[in-house]
Amino acid sequence: MIAVTIALFSSVGLLMWVQTMHRDRAAPMAAAAVWLLCLAISLYVLRLHPLSPAMVYLYVFGVFHLGLVVPWSMELDVGPEPAWLLHNSLEPALSLVILALMAYLAGTSLAAWKWPLRERSTPANVRYHNTVISHCGLAIFLVGVVMFLWGLRSLGFDRLLAATYFDTYKLTNWYDPRFFVTSLNVAPIGLYLMVAAAPWRRIVPVLLIVLAWSSVIFWLGFRGFGLIPVITVFAVIHKRGFRLPKLAYPAGVAVLLFAIPLVTVLRDARLGERSIPEAAGDLRPLAAVIEMGAGLQPLVHTVHYMETEGFRWGQTYLRGLLAVFPNVSGDWEGSSYLPLEELPPSHWVTKQAAPWSYTHFGGLGFSAVAESYMNFGTAGVVLYFVALPVFLVWADRFDASRPTRLATWAVLLGPLLWTTRNSFDNFFRPALLGLLCVFLARLVANSLASIRVGGAPPKRRR
Repeated sequence: MIAVTIALFSSVGLLMWVQTMHRDRAAPMAAAAVWLLCLAISLYVLRLHPLSPAMVYLYVFGVFHLGLVVPWSMELDVGPEPAWLLHNSLEPALSLVILALMAYLAGTSLAAWKWPLRERSTPANVRYHNTVISHCGLAIFLVGVVMFLWGLRSLGFDRLLAATYFDTYKLTNWYDPRFFVTSLNVAPIGLYLMVAAAPWRRIVPVLLIVLAWSSVIFWLGFRGFGLIPVITVFAVIHKRGFRLPKLAYPAGVAVLLFAIPLVTVLRDARLGERSIPEAAGDLRPLAAVIEMGAGLQPLVHTVHYMETEGFRWGQTYLRGLLAVFPNVSGDWEGSSYLPLEELPPSHWVTKQAAPWSYTHFGGLGFSAVAESYMNFGTAGVVLYFVALPVFLVWADRFDASRPTRLATWAVLLGPLLWTTRNSFDNFFRPALLGLLCVFLARLVANSLASIRVGGAPPKRRR
């Protein structure tokens, strides 16, 4: 209690200092200090596990909002300094980052006191699984793979081989991309069901499938769609009690720090001409962290543009929710014109801040801080980041030996991590589709169990 109170008061002091200063290079260090303080309090005072959902979200949040500006403020080698970093004031955006971190720490503290850490209730040698749900997950994953291949066919294999990563976005606007885009959501759902319900002896083969799928998506250049399933799957297996060798975790981080900037270089080349040895020669030591840290850019622009625009009062969330229904029309048409105020948040900020990129089907992404501010202002940032860790800590308390509960946890966690760097219209569709798949898988499992015993399904932990 005392440590959390001191941390919050210290954060308030840093927040006030940032708001009154006129030195952009000092503001990132203040935000980084608050982030490190939140990490320390969460780990050593509130006793959250390092791989718990609340901690994983905090890691991702810090890297995506501070990964560029902190090395820049320390005058380290960040490569060519982006124009947005030099020509915009950082204090308003970093003040919101500090405020979000303070609210996150407050919400985490409330949740930890409400639901204190408890030992695992299931004996270590008792591990439940559900083979039927695991097989349903495999079937969903295979459906996703078929959709992926069919989507590549729709876009054109020859065109893809001759395309750079950015040309791929043009293809998805010129040709029917529905199977391709949907497969990037469907296949991970199948992976989550597999890893949540598979028998213990099949965990390693499932992990190999996960790594194979993510490697293919990474190679195409879609790093977020390749990275989020890996993070979520490893959180799931840890929740189940599966432990990797200790060296595997720093080794995995090292691989990601190498792979992320490597893919950045590779995707500037045509898909059929990419070469890892050639791309590796252009990498810088901090390239991965710096590139991920560009997630602060949409927040900087959002704070600036909202000075002359009215708050959306929840409209972006509502439009994202209404967009969950897929387009099943037999005739596909490209995107139609929408007025600026009706564009999804990532399109809204890109069209104004990077019009050339918007015209050529690129994007800047978005962030949970920017969207909550865009809708409800500073109060929205506080409320969102108090409620979020409460949900994450509460959801982490269920019995992980129940496959359907663990699968439900996974299909929500994956899209939620995605919102750290994107708007909520990227959450609703995969989350609701994942919940539907979990429900159908459990329905199949119960029906088969009922058939085997000739009546009601046996009382098993689901």
